[in-house]
Amino acid sequence: MRALPCRRVVRDQFVHRPLRGAWWAIALIVATAVPLATGGPVRATQSASNGWTTTARVHRQRVAPGQWETTTVTLTSTIARAGLLYVEFNDGTAARTFTDGDAPAPSYWDNLHFAAGATTIYTFSRKVPLDAQPATYVVRIGIFDPHFAGLQHWNDTAATFDVVPADNDESPPTTTPPPSTGTGTGACGLAAAVFCATFDRAVNGGTRTGDLDPTLWGVSRVGLTNPGQGELNDIANASMTGCASSAWAFTPSDVRLCNGQLFETVNDGGGVANLDIYPKQPFDFAGRTGTVTFDVSADSDGTHGAWPEFVITDKPVPGVRGMISGQIPAGAANSIGFALSGGCGIAGMTGVGQMFATRNNVYSEPAFTTPNCITKGSARAMNHFEVRLSQNWLEVWGTDAGSSTLKQLAVADNLGLSMTKGLIWINDVHYNARKAIEPCECGSQYNHTFVWDNVGFDGPKTYRDLGFDVADANVPGGAPFAGDPTRRVGYLVGTGPITLNVTGVHRDQTPTGALLVLNTYSFAAVVPSVSINGGPWIDTPWPFDPQTYSWRSLAIPIPLEQVHDGANTITLKSADSSTIVANLSIILVAASPVP
Repeated sequence: MRALPCRRVVRDQFVHRPLRGAWWAIALIVATAVPLATGGPVRATQSASNGWTTTARVHRQRVAPGQWETTTVTLTSTIARAGLLYVEFNDGTAARTFTDGDAPAPSYWDNLHFAAGATTIYTFSRKVPLDAQPATYVVRIGIFDPHFAGLQHWNDTAATFDVVPADNDESPPTTTPPPSTGTGTGACGLAAAVFCATFDRAVNGGTRTGDLDPTLWGVSRVGLTNPGQGELNDIANASMTGCASSAWAFTPSDVRLCNGQLFETVNDGGGVANLDIYPKQPFDFAGRTGTVTFDVSADSDGTHGAWPEFVITDKPVPGVRGMISGQIPAGAANSIGFALSGGCGIAGMTGVGQMFATRNNVYSEPAFTTPNCITKGSARAMNHFEVRLSQNWLEVWGTDAGSSTLKQLAVADNLGLSMTKGLIWINDVHYNARKAIEPCECGSQYNHTFVWDNVGFDGPKTYRDLGFDVADANVPGGAPFAGDPTRRVGYLVGTGPITLNVTGVHRDQTPTGALLVLNTYSFAAVVPSVSINGGPWIDTPWPFDPQTYSWRSLAIPIPLEQVHDGANTITLKSADSSTIVANLSIILVAASPVP
């Protein structure tokens, strides 16, 4: 079987390529041609010869039989050339064959092409055989001419790690990679899910959540915005594919449940738009590698189209997404996420095209590797994804359309996340998809439906927040870029004050705090002041970078004693007349137990 090719991605001056070539083990081929050192522990070194510089890093220094070791190999060539990459695990006496699950893993990848001066990074996971004896293993790297025609470079001590008995394994659990094939047998593909949504029954009743239960789910939308032209978060009408009616409709009819699946549709109206959905139960990954799963019809046409995103945020702030066209996006103070917008250079393939993070409101895009891509999905043949996350490590695994075999799609390490618990978001993001095909502007994903299912995560049971939404403005919107009718969902605060209402507030247990979450947009670096039920004004300093003319996401702490059961009022004012707000909710933190 041949490994799937994946596109070349240039990020932070690193060139990330997939592993490709034959997928069968030949672990002893080189042993007869290259002298192999024997003996005890060897210090890892960087090796340079014949225009090559190579090194490797293992992600677990101590690993037991039956566990997984992830290895990152880094190569640089001074000239452009083709070659074969060989990676060996040697226990000091001979090369040993590891597996990629139930079968021997590949040890070489043929017909690779290396650019002059470019750094190439490969990351792959291997399972230590159950019969492996305790020893110090050496990772050795060989670069050959294609088809083993001749040796170009050999690194005899690229890295080392110890195989130890299972009861002596002291490796931190946060670096354990996921299995490379199959899914869990429990709910949502997890062995022990503490949250699992299968979207079997429409609940309705929310002002923004469509068919989703507003007690459990939050939904936010960001669309066309320019207060100078009367656009106050205007959302274009949309036509849904595959869920009963395809009639053009406004929010919240863009979120529906059909046939045990979640359907949502966005029409970008000729601009940038996103629809974000989250469950109000936090995902806790403190001191461990946690797992989140979801299915989605991942069929993006790329970054001038529509694509799914996955994000984890420290607070339940609305409107979050990755950067588009250099504009700092709305984001949580602390978050990590990725976009399923990546192609593989061939039709019908997709993968991870972007990773993004925020730390103390500073946006960045971590470097990552992309070992594989997958075939695009559909509502009837979905892609299953598993996200493995610790404070320093993120892996994304996914399946081909309709398959149950997982492939490693992306790896990022050294993340240094400041959070160990957060809310998970499944997002639909658009960037003027008509322009995907120029000059006719006839790209088809400007109005596009993604289908989701089996959203779940493992870990300790935490709690559930209770959120209570301010109803959207729901008045006719301004003149759209692309001629699509729009519905205005935001509010112009101006200098204010304006007062908005929240109803149905309640609590199932004593909350630990209260927040006002919202999106705000202004030409100036100002945050609107708020008053809850006529109480004192709450002023918030601008916490972001200097960029304005863009949406921002905020979670403003409000006094819990000022929030009443039943009806509440939120009054806002601003120092700038252009200020807009949208997607406002009162959140009672930990106000409900997990069933």
